[in-house]
Amino acid sequence: MPSDPIVYTTDVIKTLYYLLYAKYGNSTIASTDEEQFKYKVWMTIFQYGPAWKMRLKIQEKLMNIDPGTEAGLKALQEGTVMLYNHAENPDTAPSTDTFDALAGINSQNTSNVKRGKLESYAMLNALISTDVTEEFLGKFKKFFLKFLAPQKPLWYSEVGDENTEDPNVPFVNSDPLFGNYINKKFTDVWADADTFAAEYAANGIPTTI
Repeated sequence: MPSDPIVYTTDVIKTLYYLLYAKYGNSTIASTDEEQFKYKVWMTIFQYGPAWKMRLKIQEKLMNIDPGTEAGLKALQEGTVMLYNHAENPDTAPSTDTFDALAGINSQNTSNVKRGKLESYAMLNALISTDVTEEFLGKFKKFFLKFLAPQKPLWYSEVGDENTEDPNVPFVNSDPLFGNYINKKFTDVWADADTFAAEYAANGIPTTI
């Protein structure tokens, strides 16, 4: 169990719970072991959570740029500055096996890029994403069943009765293909955000979120 409480942020974990609840709240978990299901969720948070949070931060910074203000437009118009230095008489003797820049230069050329207004608006529009969360939430999809009533036996109309060769006669399959999963939903495992956050703090795999 993680001993450092800094490895997770309660607010972020609670927000994630509400997002998972909205998407999978009434979905039945695809597992015969509730504990293993929980750790699959923790594992997914460990794998993809930090990148998801960073994308949210980047989008927040982009959203805070107001192209209608002088400061915002200036930030968008600023491009790359390229420096080209030429050294003939360095302060120290140059070496052929170093990647360090020479301390003294004799001349310098610069190339400054400044975008126009329309180019700046187009760049901001291209960088803004309408969603950075759906892809992350989709990583949890495989942990839930895709049947409306998984506790009920399945009907297969394309397979004939066990005692007949007529493929048009359906029968109840006594051996469901999805296995004998426990009949628990997401909300049965975690009833609320506080429970989810507390269990993550106690048992979740440490991450930087």
